[in-house]
Amino acid sequence: MIQRIQSIYLAIIGILSFVIGFITDFIPEDWADMFLFFFIGLLSFFSLFSFKKRKIQIKINYLNIIINVVLIGYMVYHLLSSPGGAFSPMKGVEFFVPVLLIILLAMANKYINKDEKLIKSVDRFR
Repeated sequence: MIQRIQSIYLAIIGILSFVIGFITDFIPEDWADMFLFFFIGLLSFFSLFSFKKRKIQIKINYLNIIINVVLIGYMVYHLLSSPGGAFSPMKGVEFFVPVLLIILLAMANKYINKDEKLIKSVDRFR
């Protein structure tokens, strides 16, 4: 099942999270955003390798979406509370990555649900 499209989405999420976690400089004195990016990457790889348990995989992806929303809120809070507010030059690509990750997680969940329905329909004929 590693060759499925949702596996590609989950691998992209994991790789992108780790890369952004390593190069992030959104808040240099605070390590929470880097920790959250690494945790998102670990969850996506855990979801990737739990392909035999599709229900658990969907739940892990929903948890990952919730963590991404928390990360967005955390980044917005620190962006608005920083000197200069929303016009601070500290903004970068890492601010938009969680939104992209949420979209990819939703697409992966869509295809996991599609596989689950296919398996259930095949089981009915047996």
